[in-house]
Amino acid sequence: MPSENPADQRLVFEDSIRSLSRALRGSIVTNLVAATLLVVVMAQHRPWPGLLAWLAGLLLVHTWRLIAGSVRRWRYGAVAAPMDAQRKAFRTLVDATLLAVYWGASSVLFFDPSHVSVLFAWALVLGGTAAGSIGAHAHHPRVSWLFLPLLIGPFALRALWEPVTDVRFLGLGMLLLLAYLLYYGRQHARTLRHLIELRHENSALVQELREQAAALHEANAAKTRFFAAASHDLRQPLQAIGLYLSVIASGKPHPQAVASMGQCLEALDRLLESVMDISRLDAGKITPVPEPVNLAGLLERMVRMYEEAARRKGLRLRLRTTPAWGLGDPVLLERMISNLLSNAIRYTERGGVLLALRPRGDAWQIAVIDTGVGIPAESWEIIFEEFVQLHNPERDPTLGNGLGLPTVRRIAALLGTPVTLRSRPGRGSVFALQVPRSEPPVAPMVSPALLTGTELRGRVLVVEDNAAVRDALVQLLGNWGLSVQATTSAAPALEWLRRDPFDAVLCDWRLPGEPDGVEVLRQARALQPALKLAVLITGEDEQRVQMAREEFLVMRKPVRPLRLRALLSAHLVAASGPVPGTGS
Repeated sequence: MPSENPADQRLVFEDSIRSLSRALRGSIVTNLVAATLLVVVMAQHRPWPGLLAWLAGLLLVHTWRLIAGSVRRWRYGAVAAPMDAQRKAFRTLVDATLLAVYWGASSVLFFDPSHVSVLFAWALVLGGTAAGSIGAHAHHPRVSWLFLPLLIGPFALRALWEPVTDVRFLGLGMLLLLAYLLYYGRQHARTLRHLIELRHENSALVQELREQAAALHEANAAKTRFFAAASHDLRQPLQAIGLYLSVIASGKPHPQAVASMGQCLEALDRLLESVMDISRLDAGKITPVPEPVNLAGLLERMVRMYEEAARRKGLRLRLRTTPAWGLGDPVLLERMISNLLSNAIRYTERGGVLLALRPRGDAWQIAVIDTGVGIPAESWEIIFEEFVQLHNPERDPTLGNGLGLPTVRRIAALLGTPVTLRSRPGRGSVFALQVPRSEPPVAPMVSPALLTGTELRGRVLVVEDNAAVRDALVQLLGNWGLSVQATTSAAPALEWLRRDPFDAVLCDWRLPGEPDGVEVLRQARALQPALKLAVLITGEDEQRVQMAREEFLVMRKPVRPLRLRALLSAHLVAASGPVPGTGS
């Protein structure tokens, strides 16, 4: 199918005109040879001087532009500037018209009905010249529509004018030849144009494939660098944990070693969560769910979350906000702001950090402003690459892992919310993003309180096949005041559900045998209609998680205790029922 792109059509036209020029240069010799043979035939009835003058005139028609250019270069020493395709096409049309007029007029001038053999020679040469021009002129069909009638028409009409039957028959035959060549030239031009278009399409496809191959190579190289850096950063806390375990295994109390192990586990948890975020975003497995977001409330919550970290560094974390509602995915927005805030606090040693909400036309701008080390302009792009930390060449895990800004960039692309950066080394940085304005929802949105200090009451069934994870959950839930029953697979879990009442079920998705965790939760609801909470715990890809979210609350592995505590607090607080708007 021919391309409708104007740029592609221009390329096809330019290619056609280049090919036309090359084809016409080759036709000059054959044209002159045919004319010479015609002169030899006519020499039996015409004087040589007139025939040679005619032949010289034909040569001049073919070469007058070449001669003019040579004279111009000789006189002025100037070289003609390269012509564009449109100008070349016009000059070719003019030259072809002059040549056709010369041949057509000559055929009438030398027309002699008393020598039929000479007329047949003229018809043969004119027909051969016309047929030979089809291949060249097909590159620019307008030339054929002028060249062929001017070449053949005068001779055919002159022959039809004669009363001699054989001559009239010759004239009729030339007209039929003209009609056929015009039709054939048109078809040949279409075919040739289609072939040129296909060649350009193939070239474009080859170029696209090369670009895709280069992009794939770069992506593979980037993945290799990514996993190499991730592997290095994962080994560090694991190695440290192994060493601390050896210290603790000595039997002597080492509270500092236990505390250090906790820090290593926190670093490992942060890194794993960041790597998983990057992987899910790159794989397109996270789908934003836009909804009205209370931006002021979101920023207030973010400040409360990070004010202790800022205080420990002697920084002042300030909030400048105004009542505002924006349209966005609250989880992804919180992830972006969280990464920007943690980076600002991490790389600021004195002064403070300001989280500001400002109106910007039909949007709200959220800006994170710090008085930190700043970023040189030449590094504004590379800081959004994985594991790039300008101010942490030693890869100190306490200074982060270099995945915060890459995650921000990916989420921003997913939300269509570009992140802007202004920074001066030694003066600080400003990261800003914009959120479209939105009207507040008709009904107020109720969020569960983060009741970390409230005693929990209730019976919880844990279904988890991994022994370490299962035991840790049992101990953690027990410490929060919950009565816990744990099992490894679906069959005993369903048996417990048939026999005893539970307030909540925490179930892994992948379980040994059949059924899986989703089916366990479905049956749990059927067996116990009063069940307050059903949670699916999984590390599955986002597409399957989205399907499960239509039925149950989903927590992704690794599960953070604070998030789990908040969820349980919303449903299992002592002497309290489920919080409106948060039912499973």
